[in-house]
Amino acid sequence: MAIWDFITKRLGNWGREQGRGGGALILDRWSTPSERNAKGFLEAYGQVYSLFGIVQRIASSVSEVRWRLYKGSERGERNQIASHAILDLLDYANQFQTGQEIIELHSIHSDCAGRVFWYVPRNKLGLPGEIWLLPPHQVKIIASKKEFIAGFVFESGSEQIPLSTDEVIWFSMPDPVNPLSSIGFAQAASVEIDSESYSGKWNRNFFYNSARADAILETENTLSDEEFETLKKQWNAEHRGLGAAHKVAILQGGLKYKQTQIMPKEMDFSQLRKQTRENLMFTFGMPLSVMGVSENVNKANAEAGDYVFARYLIKPRLIKIRNKLNEQLLPMFNAKGLELDFDEVVPETIEQKRMLAESGIRSGSMTINESRKLYGLEPLPPESGNVLLIPLNLIATPVKSIGKSVKKGFDEQRKEALWNIYVNKAGSYEKKLINELKNMFDNQQKEALGNLNENTGPKTKLVDLTRAKEDFVKAVKPALSELLKESLSDAEELISPETRKANPALIAALAWLSTRIGWAADEVGNETASLLARQLIEGYAAGEDIQQIARRIESVFEHCDKTRALTIARTETIMAANEGALHGYEEAGVEKMEFYAALDERACEDCLGLHSEIFDKGNAHGVIPLHPNCRCRWLPVI
Repeated sequence: MAIWDFITKRLGNWGREQGRGGGALILDRWSTPSERNAKGFLEAYGQVYSLFGIVQRIASSVSEVRWRLYKGSERGERNQIASHAILDLLDYANQFQTGQEIIELHSIHSDCAGRVFWYVPRNKLGLPGEIWLLPPHQVKIIASKKEFIAGFVFESGSEQIPLSTDEVIWFSMPDPVNPLSSIGFAQAASVEIDSESYSGKWNRNFFYNSARADAILETENTLSDEEFETLKKQWNAEHRGLGAAHKVAILQGGLKYKQTQIMPKEMDFSQLRKQTRENLMFTFGMPLSVMGVSENVNKANAEAGDYVFARYLIKPRLIKIRNKLNEQLLPMFNAKGLELDFDEVVPETIEQKRMLAESGIRSGSMTINESRKLYGLEPLPPESGNVLLIPLNLIATPVKSIGKSVKKGFDEQRKEALWNIYVNKAGSYEKKLINELKNMFDNQQKEALGNLNENTGPKTKLVDLTRAKEDFVKAVKPALSELLKESLSDAEELISPETRKANPALIAALAWLSTRIGWAADEVGNETASLLARQLIEGYAAGEDIQQIARRIESVFEHCDKTRALTIARTETIMAANEGALHGYEEAGVEKMEFYAALDERACEDCLGLHSEIFDKGNAHGVIPLHPNCRCRWLPVI
């Protein structure tokens, strides 16, 4: 017998016995609300009208935004790509759902459950072929000591399907208590959701189940079984149900009616549900006017509500989706230099662009194509689009140079944009290097542990240094060579895109890179050998056994995986990107370079001290990176 059946049966028997013995006959019972899980909050979406209204309004607005694909350039510009497999995937997610439906469901999962799982199976070409959203309550995250997440398990009935991390893109609203968990808006408003749900059901059941609130019939007499059943049937027939509302009950045999529940009017449910609705909207940050609530709303605050809705509800959700897709979906297509973005959704920003475009054309400071670009429109042919419209009442007047001549070059905003492009490009290669270096260190760990035995002494070389250096070159050279080539090409395009051609300096740059990698391989290999030797000496000095020394070796490579791989990858990608850019600048005829310090927390006092310093081209090589993890860059002085 189920525990709930057992409890209800006992309560029913107890009420019957009390009624027969001169006590009270319980006509109805209340149960306490249960705690909701991820599935419960998703079910609440279809059961609580105010939650459905808020979540659906957000989801439909997020899903109708147009996604676009761009290719960035070293000049800080973006060129839109009209056709690509990535765009096709986002338009037609799978044979049953469009991309818009996937984004809409994504928003619902995120707001209600706090987490979203995109299952992205590969096609025969090894590229993502479909997108499926897995029900978040059926996905279990498998933690890992080394990789944080080892994978996922999709549970369907009794079947458990393992999924790897490269098959699933996991979106999460972070839980500050548990990094593998999540908190959705619905969970934060769980009390309000239950209040809304139970107050609505109470009102419904008042008319559906009982003409009055729950009550007790009291008598001092003892009722026989037959009398008890007759009384219960008579009461239910005459005083329960919508048609029996407000009928007068005539009680006989000493029965007394005692009301135990307050009436709906006394509960003031209308005010309660209004307050609950507003509390839910506050949790989501939803303006009243967006939900069609006209109380105290005029044109001004309605427009302000539209701005708040777009700026603080829709745009942050889109940014989160965009950043995750750029980080995890695009690499599945080997989409180098590409990035996804969405059309602007904030009304004020759109209006500002419109005003800037119109004033730019009227004042003659912008060409027609430049203004069309602000609107997101395709350019006109150069003969009609790349022209300035000068007002007839303005006359061109030569201006004599006063004081210092204006320095030709980049303003601070352009420099910052160039730095961001540079860091993002280096960052994409940085991830590749980290994975390669981790694999290298894992193989070295296996080699070191395999060489550890009873005959091992404190001076034993656990890792073959010659092989270790070869493995390092194999791990980093392909990615760094590609980054160097791309940086050199971008630098040349930045200076003179019209005359860009094959670069003879590339051979010299690649030769320099080979020398640098060889030197780094010696340094990395020697550092690994030094760390292992130190642990062997300390372990044998302490009289440790083989298992204890093995744990020391594992700790060395755990440090390599977590810290050294990241530091090496960051430092070497920045090195390759800068050296490639220097060779490109020099080939384009640039004589001087500006040291531009990093714009983040990695900028040290030495970097900041060199910020804006001008170097001759011969003195710039080998300066950046200034230290491990450096993110400074060279800019051409033109």
